Amino acid sequence: MGSSCVNKIFSIIIFSLIAVWVWWPQVAGADNAEDVKPSVIQKLNTDDTGDKNPSVIRKIKESFSADLRIMTYGVIQEPAKSSQNPDNNFLQLPHYIAHLEIRPDLRFDTKFLDLSAKPRAKLDFSIWQEGSLNGETRWIDDWYVNEWLVRLKAWDRIFVSYGRENLQWGPSFLFSPSNPFFRDNGRSNPYMEVQGMEFGRLVFIPHSLWTISFILNTDEGRNTLMGPDAFEKNYAMKIDYTGGKNYASLIVSRKDHRKTLGFFGGWTVSDALLLYGECSMQRGSDALYPQRDVSPLGVSMSKTYQGDMDVKPIILVGSSYTLEGRGTFSLEYVYNAPGYNSEEADNYFTLRRDAATAFETGGTMGLLGQAVLSQTANPGLRFLRKNYAMLQYNQTNIMNKIDLTVRWTQNLDDGSGQFLGLLSYSIGDHWELFSSGVINAGPGNTEFGSTLSYQVMFGVKWVF
Repeated sequence: MGSSCVNKIFSIIIFSLIAVWVWWPQVAGADNAEDVKPSVIQKLNTDDTGDKNPSVIRKIKESFSADLRIMTYGVIQEPAKSSQNPDNNFLQLPHYIAHLEIRPDLRFDTKFLDLSAKPRAKLDFSIWQEGSLNGETRWIDDWYVNEWLVRLKAWDRIFVSYGRENLQWGPSFLFSPSNPFFRDNGRSNPYMEVQGMEFGRLVFIPHSLWTISFILNTDEGRNTLMGPDAFEKNYAMKIDYTGGKNYASLIVSRKDHRKTLGFFGGWTVSDALLLYGECSMQRGSDALYPQRDVSPLGVSMSKTYQGDMDVKPIILVGSSYTLEGRGTFSLEYVYNAPGYNSEEADNYFTLRRDAATAFETGGTMGLLGQAVLSQTANPGLRFLRKNYAMLQYNQTNIMNKIDLTVRWTQNLDDGSGQFLGLLSYSIGDHWELFSSGVINAGPGNTEFGSTLSYQVMFGVKWVF
């Protein structure tokens, strides 16, 4: 590891600790700012007559807050034996990863203005045991701001903001089809942050039960996994209703060339039972679909349904039942109309197999195979097929220390599935051990069997 990486990490740790010490004296056990630096603070807050009054400096300081999380974890994963990644030469997935991440969160909150920033520092050490990188190691450091925000209270019921955010909503666990901005809702692994995007927002609260938001997505920011297209600005209007036992939201969004209607809602049937649903509807699809033609591989990926006027909905229905004094069972079903039908799936895997062969051949055909594998790896679909089911069990505060989540996701069309497990163990007020595991079941010509056979992560988090 180069000395520059060490120096950068050391610098951000020192900066974060200073920020926490200055802006959050409560963590040191102080009841107020005078307890931290009495000689200086008393001078700042005492006038010539000896009376103590809040000064401008003190008010500004009390508007700041900060916290710091440092995470380190290791990952062991096994690349799947599939045509999407022949001999691990295309995706080049490392077998072992050691990871260190520093996450300071800084906030400045006043009656009229809110500022926040989430700078991040990451350091990875990777080891390869397969493919063209077999036996190699690599250090990678990354320094960036994942989220930042400037929000102004323009009026009693109106808020205006701009910044890089991770905008999430909806009750679903598997993913949020009503969200036109993010494909990942972050619930599969809460220890991995969803990368932020740039948004401008105008929020109007006409009534305690209603909220209206106008959202403009101006840039992809850190979130570059958007699909086969370059980024397009996305405009949305979101109307939220929140009642005593139910809630609902309607989202209308428009990219440069396509409109989408989204919805999510929930109904509390009883203290134990909750019903919910999400959906999105749009005409046609911007995703890539395999079509037989006279190209060198006999099949090519194209935007077959881009101009289609038929509505292709994505519908998720779910329910959660909480056992008395225990955990919660959740069941979800997804109908993904833009997904591949049986014929398209057959063509897709045929194309992928032939592209893998071409990729390994090298030369001109190798370049063609590489381009096609890039398309098949990310055709622009959140799920590849049409029908899915998910069963999840979650329980928190087991013995006041343990949080547990286990989930099974089943592809009802090709028979493949995925097991997910999340486990955390709290040690005191500042330390947490955590682990996540993913096991994909299915051969290489199925969705869940295409990329990873398994992935296991073990780590520790320190919160200051």
